[in-house]
Amino acid sequence: MTNVAIRFIGSSPRAEAIKARFVFAEIERGDVVLRSKLASDRPLNDHIVWLWGILKPHRRFLKTHRLQENGIVCESEVSRGSIHLLPNGAEMLHLLGIELVLKVH
Repeated sequence: MTNVAIRFIGSSPRAEAIKARFVFAEIERGDVVLRSKLASDRPLNDHIVWLWGILKPHRRFLKTHRLQENGIVCESEVSRGSIHLLPNGAEMLHLLGIELVLKVH
């Protein structure tokens, strides 16, 4: 089982503006959270690439968000076993300076 989400930390003052850019986003405890809509049986890399497809057109906006000292984290829950992160998945993490946090069940 794999679940992946991008969390915009410290975004509460601009939460509605951020949520407006990302159709699937939700507001949780003042943070904006964008969850992958892929099935939980898909690998971690597929979820990250899917999220990258949503975020990529908004790179400038996201960099501005980060420059305002707000964090962006990729939270991932994965099942025990091998975890594969391929270059096309790592691209988003690298280009946006996003930390990947893994929680293994």
